[in-house]
Amino acid sequence: MPQPLQTYYPRCTARLIFRFDEYGAESTLKPAPASTTKNLNGTTVPRSPLTVQPDPSAPPGVTRYVLAPPGGATTVGGPQDQSQSSDGYTYDVTVIPKSAAWSQNGIQQAGTVNLTIKYVDCPIDPRLVRSCGVELYLGCVTEDAFVATNTGSASPQDEVLPATYAGPSGEPRTNLRFQGFVNKWDVSWGDSEPTITIDAQDNSMLLHNQECPPRLSISAALPLDKAVATYLANFVQFAGLSVEYRPSTDTPPILGSVLGETALRPGLGPQPAGGGGGVQKHSVWDLLTDVCGATAHLIRMDGTTLVIQRAKSLLGTSVAQRADDPFRPRTVDGVSFSCRRFLYGRNVKTMKVSRDFGKKCVQNVEVRSQGGNGDKTTLIGRFPLPPDRQVYALPGNAQPDQKWTVYSVPGIKDQPTLAKIAQGIYEQMGRQEMGVEIKTHNLGSFGGDNTDPDILDCKTGDTVEVLVNRDDDDVNEMTHMETALTAQQSNAALMVSLGFSQDFANAYARAYVNAGFTTTYRVKTMKVTWSSEGDGGVDITLHTTNYVQVRADKFLPPGQEPSNVSTAGGA
Repeated sequence: MPQPLQTYYPRCTARLIFRFDEYGAESTLKPAPASTTKNLNGTTVPRSPLTVQPDPSAPPGVTRYVLAPPGGATTVGGPQDQSQSSDGYTYDVTVIPKSAAWSQNGIQQAGTVNLTIKYVDCPIDPRLVRSCGVELYLGCVTEDAFVATNTGSASPQDEVLPATYAGPSGEPRTNLRFQGFVNKWDVSWGDSEPTITIDAQDNSMLLHNQECPPRLSISAALPLDKAVATYLANFVQFAGLSVEYRPSTDTPPILGSVLGETALRPGLGPQPAGGGGGVQKHSVWDLLTDVCGATAHLIRMDGTTLVIQRAKSLLGTSVAQRADDPFRPRTVDGVSFSCRRFLYGRNVKTMKVSRDFGKKCVQNVEVRSQGGNGDKTTLIGRFPLPPDRQVYALPGNAQPDQKWTVYSVPGIKDQPTLAKIAQGIYEQMGRQEMGVEIKTHNLGSFGGDNTDPDILDCKTGDTVEVLVNRDDDDVNEMTHMETALTAQQSNAALMVSLGFSQDFANAYARAYVNAGFTTTYRVKTMKVTWSSEGDGGVDITLHTTNYVQVRADKFLPPGQEPSNVSTAGGA
């Protein structure tokens, strides 16, 4: 039986945390530290205004370091957990936007939010604001609450979407979707009603906006996650952020054991311009990207947590569901499935399948490093291993060749580390070669409803299943019970019936079966738009990338493969 048409009652609210500008008034701000970040070197000019503490709220077995003020609470809830300040310049307000667009932009780009607000709902002149934090809440309310709001019978408190709610099984869930800071604030007056337009970036903005002190270094003697947290503790604006290495079953590397003295200069800090105290253009985010990248790791911001992780532990085919994902396996019409399912013809509005034959074409990777052992020796790491290397083949009888992408990473002192870096680069390229774009009005995946809007809980790297429902009674399409032989014969027969030659039909059907990537995908990016006017409702666009298992799931030599390839990608 088809899944019934789902009805959702979405609601969106935004919390804005203002820090007003004092301008000519007598400043009541706390004095800045005597040692500015410009001159920090980590030794002769010590300065650690924050402390690095284990986060007591982390799940069992998970090590997460939180940056907290000395003598204060171990966790302060993040930079957005501010509603007022002792100087009288910080206040927060909650508004219902006219429209909102929330984008998760993948592992290499910051998440963003765009808000349009009626000026009458928030008549704030941006010239009076020094900075502004943002939290976006998006979720569903009950039908009664939705009707009460539309008829004007709801109380002001009932019109605001609750921050948390109980899921179908009573489990705690959250409607908080985004935390960050305003980049741009525009107010427009014209023939129509005045509006405010806000562009915001996630909390990585704090790290992008902080230049690296030329002489401050990241410790090479600590595990990578604690070394990063200790470095960030030198900056007061990072209070409330946390650092976590994922998955928890893997062991963070110690930088000094894998990087030579020439890697990113001694002490793992940026080189001052001109060799001295010149203008520094390196941001904290750039430095952390370089340091983590030199050890084959990715960094990204997840709410208020800076996540450090290997590409394969996030994108590999054997990675399990992340522990903090509220989605649970479902059974619909007697068919069980363990990940979010999308069926074109049932809960998908439009679907587009694409392949990038140019920029995203998977290639073999070579990484070179010179000077890691204190001499001019050049070490080389390659991935995949020779039996698995990819060939570049064109139509016809031309001899296939191999294509290579070559990277240079200075200061690596052992070949296995270079091979892991090459593997991480290969994983990222191999997961973007093909993709499916899904558009839907449903807030829940197949089997979900207004009480379980699980698509909103999707994050980059999550597994989804994409199927085509050719017929309501097509059980094989739903349950994947077709054998490879049956599928190949069916596809060949279909191609012949359309006028293709038997040889072409057989070759196409054989390639279709051999590919093995036709249903399971990873979420790459997601954009959610909400409007309170017109037809209203929510539109969701998911960009997914596939597993090309025979191409991307390759391994390093025995003993060198990271231990996390078969563990969960989340904390």
